[in-house]
Amino acid sequence: MNVSRALVLAAALLASALLFAGTPPGTIGYNQWATCPALPPSPPPTAAAASTLNPPTRVTADLLTGYVHGESLLTGNVRAIQADKQLSAERMRYNSITGNTHALGEVHFSSSNILLQGPSADYNFNTSSGVFNDAQFSLPKRHGRGTAKILKALDKNHDLLTDMHYTTCPVGKHDWMLNAPDMELDEATNTGVGHNVTIDFFGVPIFWTPYINFPLNDDRKSGFLAPAFGFSTFTGTDVTTPYYLNLAPNYDATLIPRIITKRGIDLGGEFRYLTDSSKGKLDLSYLPHDKLADQERGLLNFSDNTQLGDNWNFNTAYNWVSDNQYFQDLGDSLAIIATTSQERHAQLAYTTTNLNFSTQIQDWQVVDPTIPPSSYPYKRLPQTLFSWQSDPENSGPQYAFNSELVQFQQDERLGALRLDLKPTASYTFGNAGYYFTPAAALRVTEWNLDQNVSAGSGTELSRVTPIISLDSGLFFQRDAGDSGNYIQTLEPRLFYLYVPNRDQSQIPLFDTLQPQFSFLQLFTDNRFYGADRQGDANQLSYALTSRLLDASDGSQLLEADIGQIRYFSNRYVQLPGVAPQTNLFSDVVGNINLNLNDNWSASYGQQWDPTTRQTDLASIGVQYQPAFHQVINLAYRYNRLLNMKQTDLSFSWPLSTHWSMVGRWNYDVQNKLTLESFAGFEYDSCCWAFQVVHRRYITQTGQADAMIFFQLQLKGLTTIGRHLNDFLQNGILGYSDTTQPQ
Repeated sequence: MNVSRALVLAAALLASALLFAGTPPGTIGYNQWATCPALPPSPPPTAAAASTLNPPTRVTADLLTGYVHGESLLTGNVRAIQADKQLSAERMRYNSITGNTHALGEVHFSSSNILLQGPSADYNFNTSSGVFNDAQFSLPKRHGRGTAKILKALDKNHDLLTDMHYTTCPVGKHDWMLNAPDMELDEATNTGVGHNVTIDFFGVPIFWTPYINFPLNDDRKSGFLAPAFGFSTFTGTDVTTPYYLNLAPNYDATLIPRIITKRGIDLGGEFRYLTDSSKGKLDLSYLPHDKLADQERGLLNFSDNTQLGDNWNFNTAYNWVSDNQYFQDLGDSLAIIATTSQERHAQLAYTTTNLNFSTQIQDWQVVDPTIPPSSYPYKRLPQTLFSWQSDPENSGPQYAFNSELVQFQQDERLGALRLDLKPTASYTFGNAGYYFTPAAALRVTEWNLDQNVSAGSGTELSRVTPIISLDSGLFFQRDAGDSGNYIQTLEPRLFYLYVPNRDQSQIPLFDTLQPQFSFLQLFTDNRFYGADRQGDANQLSYALTSRLLDASDGSQLLEADIGQIRYFSNRYVQLPGVAPQTNLFSDVVGNINLNLNDNWSASYGQQWDPTTRQTDLASIGVQYQPAFHQVINLAYRYNRLLNMKQTDLSFSWPLSTHWSMVGRWNYDVQNKLTLESFAGFEYDSCCWAFQVVHRRYITQTGQADAMIFFQLQLKGLTTIGRHLNDFLQNGILGYSDTTQPQ
């Protein structure tokens, strides 16, 4: 093996997978070497014919003192160069026939990947083998450096490194160091073996293993993954130490034991598989006895996605937990803790450009204790969807057809078989300055009530509803700014909708709800989601949109939208318990999105009731982001009907070259209560980084919980602790929106 190859393989191992299987993500998410001094660059390849199998070796020196049977004794600025490899020393004995060299005094070896120096070396350019004594090496491309007492290339495929020490810290610093007394590399089997491996952090050993077996490239290898640590008021100290099992090229497993001091030992695991046509994952977790809850607890998640052929797909998911407090007690992230239901489904789908077909069975496990059984979502056993549309690229009339056939079931509740059909036809007139699109649809829906039907009630219900709409808009634009460097648009839009009233008060609700009114709902043909209600309408939506664009690149600096609906008749179709709506006008809804420059952006939204002359909804947000990983967000949300007033402040900001601070404060002004807050510090040096975050939040049951997370990243090696990137990205808008230039 080539000596540079040996060191590169060893360093690749140490830099990515020696102790922990898999390459962990960076702690902070930007150029992790930004604070490092530049490493010595690799010399450029020489002009020697690198493309040949055995490129010639060129030797230069100040003095040639002998030449016998091809062997020369050279002194003073001696250099032996072969393609991109270069060996230099004060003195060198070189045999041009055998390729052997014996170098003494300030020995330097370099290639495109490595820089190496030491007091002496024996190297054979013909076989790329040899011995380097007391070697100091650096790997500029990996920001790594280290030492080896002896680096011995035994033959083409076998190498031995003795007393190796490796770090990514700059010269003169040894904040962390990986130590391996011996290491064997076997390229024939793509395997490396090390013994008595330790990691020191500021001189304190933090990891030791008596034996390690690892791959010499990026292939997966069994081994420990980075452990995760945390602390919570409810759970105590929480430690997870995963172990990865590389079972086969197309499937693997991870054992995930978790020690929770206040609850017990949780035995978890993950199994993944990948074939030519499918991929899937199985997650298991079992806590034999939760000391606080005094019960056994568990989790099972399974998912699979299989391509059955051209355009055909089958996917399934099954999710289960032992009790509805599982995520509250054992969840390790805000998103998991906020889970309210677990979906199970099996779906077969066929998809083309213009046609979509799917059929599935679907069920839910509700895990939110505040949701009563009467509000559990219905099972769909099964649900079949079919939709088709004509090619939108073709001129002339456009046609579409949407349909659904679904069987609703739920224990001790009314069940039904529902068929919903909706053919649509439309035609668009217009050009770049205007458009006018009349459309007509017919919605035919039937219900066959077949479970827990009240005595004397009918079992068959139907509804036939025509839907007519006229959509039109104009586009105006003009140059703006002193030198015409901006373009302002004005886009008025009218949308008329007519749907006759059909009495639907006897139709039960299976999956239908009424969403929050918004600007987008000005232009929909049904104010409800789901087929159990088709809203009656005789109304005209009028809206105005204006944009300010940069004339040079078309980027949008400002968008402002405002609109309202004028009702020409009452809306009699409502959800149960809601009276018909008689107002002549809807709320006025508007949005403004402003990008002042590359650093500042702001948004504002408001929903104003003209009858009460009060604001029903409002939100405002401001973001300042002058550079990557520097962001401040301030937001305010108001909902009059829910009596909600909330402020939300979040930030990530550097305090110095190495220190930065992160935080969030979500405050309920109305109830004078902090809903969630966290604060933490990040320290980022050249070769390691550390994060610690303290979080306090209100659970769904109204209790307050506090957690402490930390993460230590030894750059180029591994990450220890709880990975906080996802948590911070969810809590701080813009935390990692862009990629720092490398």
